[in-house]
Amino acid sequence: MRINRTVAVGAVTAVMAALALPLLALPASAAGTPPWEPDPATNFGTSTTPDYGTLTFYNSAGQVVTSGTNLAHLFDYAEASTADPFAGTKATLYFAAPSFGEQPPSFFVSLASSSTAFPNPSAPAPLNTATDPVVTLASADADLSNFIASVPAQTQPGYADVFQIRLLTTGPGGVGSGPNGQYWDADVLVDPNAGTWTEVYPSAGTTTPATTTTLAASPAASAQQGSPVTLTATVTASDSTIPGGSIEFDQVFDGVATPLGSAAVDSTGVAALTTSGLLPSAPSGANAGELTATFTPTDSSSYTGSTSSPLAYTVNPVANAPAMAGPHQAGQRETCSDGTLDFGVAPSYTWLANGASIGTGSSLTVPGSAYKKTLACQVTVRDGTGPVSAPMTSTPVTVILGKALKPSKKPALSGSHKAGKVETVHSGTWPRGAKFTYQWLLNGKVIRHATKSTLRLTRSERGKKVSCRVTAHLAGFASGTATTSSVKVS
Repeated sequence: MRINRTVAVGAVTAVMAALALPLLALPASAAGTPPWEPDPATNFGTSTTPDYGTLTFYNSAGQVVTSGTNLAHLFDYAEASTADPFAGTKATLYFAAPSFGEQPPSFFVSLASSSTAFPNPSAPAPLNTATDPVVTLASADADLSNFIASVPAQTQPGYADVFQIRLLTTGPGGVGSGPNGQYWDADVLVDPNAGTWTEVYPSAGTTTPATTTTLAASPAASAQQGSPVTLTATVTASDSTIPGGSIEFDQVFDGVATPLGSAAVDSTGVAALTTSGLLPSAPSGANAGELTATFTPTDSSSYTGSTSSPLAYTVNPVANAPAMAGPHQAGQRETCSDGTLDFGVAPSYTWLANGASIGTGSSLTVPGSAYKKTLACQVTVRDGTGPVSAPMTSTPVTVILGKALKPSKKPALSGSHKAGKVETVHSGTWPRGAKFTYQWLLNGKVIRHATKSTLRLTRSERGKKVSCRVTAHLAGFASGTATTSSVKVS
């Protein structure tokens, strides 16, 4: 698609005379600035409203570009300098061929891209949040070499090999960029022999070298939480000079940057920071476990800023020394805690008695086998599916004797309760593993040598009451006793 607005020079002269406007001549502004800039009237003959503003060009990484070596695809994005007063939703790029003696509305114009919607959240930062009009260019768009081949060459100073780039918008219902067709524009100077281009407006004949920042870490790829990591950023400029400025280093979790510190760029273009403050890598989510370096030039008019590509980096968590809480007694509950942990970090606990494992989990009922032994809790931590940390062990304690055993069900007698017959005692229900001893009683007094679980009743015991005292024994606990109900011997 082409838009040809060329009008005869004589007609232009006549209209300008009627409007009391001068013909464009050689540049009167700063050297290198095209003579028609700033563009005085985008709707020549009916309005003297200047254009909306200028354009800024970006590459696919979101870095500002003001020059290039590919005339078949100048850049990847073009952003307007101001908001669209007519609330457009799509932006389109055009090329215009300046012609000596003509006003900009009469320049030959040709479509340079398809119309693309804005804002564009999939564009790189800072364009992904830009609300001013932005054109997103396909690989075949912004082909200036093809446009140059279709227009006559200009030889006048200020016009030779200079081309204007325009951005227009459209909105809902096909409303254009203003009732008078205003646009945003910039101008580039082409070197046809070298096949290069350089922005000459709005940079007024000068270019701001673009910078590129790269980031490396030592040790590479991963480190343990709390250990020193050296971050090294290298800044290069498109004109091969060494830019002055500083680097801000960040750790990124789910797209949110946590500052690590900054360092000045030295005479070789390098800035380094050693830090022990890296947090454990996030176990999941976007941008989990990444590092970035952002360059800010000392003079923004001399160099553009730039941000490195994210550097994937794993920080393995370190366990804190755990603390135990409880009476440190056999049969009682003991708990273990690793304290405050970073998000996504999960602890695992192991209980040790004299160094041997006796259980896992954050709590433990201390077994009687641990009596008089040193009890300790050992913890390891893991971040997501990452490696397990080295273990940390609590201060050990000595386990004291457990409380006296108690039955959950009392012992009881069975038998006919008659002289000459055998009476049997059932121990009842006690903690698992308990062992028992017995003592038979007659009217509450000890029957000598009657220490088995059975007793043959005698005639002398008729009319008296028989019972049995059961004593439970379990290692690590005080012994407990319980006596059966008495029965009358008949």
